[in-house]
Amino acid sequence: MTRTFDQVENATYGDLGRATRIYGEAFRLTFEYVYGSHIPGAVAEFGCFEGFSSLLLADLIAEFRAETEFYAQTFPRHFYVYDSFQGFPKSTNSVDSISYEVADSGYWREHEDASPPGTEEMLRHEFGRRLGPGAWTIVPGMFSDSLRATPLTEQVAIANLDCDLYSSSVEVLDHLLGRHLLPDGAVLLMDDYNCNRANPRFGMRRAMRECFARTDGFYEFSEFIRYGWHGRAFFVHRLGDSPNPDA
Repeated sequence: MTRTFDQVENATYGDLGRATRIYGEAFRLTFEYVYGSHIPGAVAEFGCFEGFSSLLLADLIAEFRAETEFYAQTFPRHFYVYDSFQGFPKSTNSVDSISYEVADSGYWREHEDASPPGTEEMLRHEFGRRLGPGAWTIVPGMFSDSLRATPLTEQVAIANLDCDLYSSSVEVLDHLLGRHLLPDGAVLLMDDYNCNRANPRFGMRRAMRECFARTDGFYEFSEFIRYGWHGRAFFVHRLGDSPNPDA
């Protein structure tokens, strides 16, 4: 089945115009900060559903790539998209299995939010049209498999995590943090930070706390912006490279 980009919907907001305003402003602020601060690295997205945020990010990469006169220094921004295109994995993790979105609402059950047929092909077509060949990579599969088979190896300036589940968020964060792929000042966009009733025992809130703690002080984070009722963006501080971590 062939899909076109004008069929793309957003899972969080039924009003596509509202979704575009909320995500568009948050993503634009992130790009303005990253480019204005001359932070090197790729843009990576983990979880794309129908490709709504993927296309917003691709358009911003193309737009900011062309603004060489405004920004004194620019860096190439390869775009990576990791998604199973099959929805959520089964929640076998003890944290996820008792979370509100799994045990109560059941919304994050296995295969929920699977991408409509043709989504991957549509994104490949649109990325090629908007970014050109060689500037993007789509990696299908569950994170537990795809990050092993096709790991990220370059620095990532902007990471958009729409992973929902605690276990999936941990897999992505441990990969980025454990391999030291986030440069100082990188931005983490955490789409589902306030899901599970914003309870710190579940989801992205718990994943952020535990994954950063495992870096033993190499990384810390602080809040950047909030967007919508659900999302929060964070600055990543890379302290392990500093001769004086307390400076």
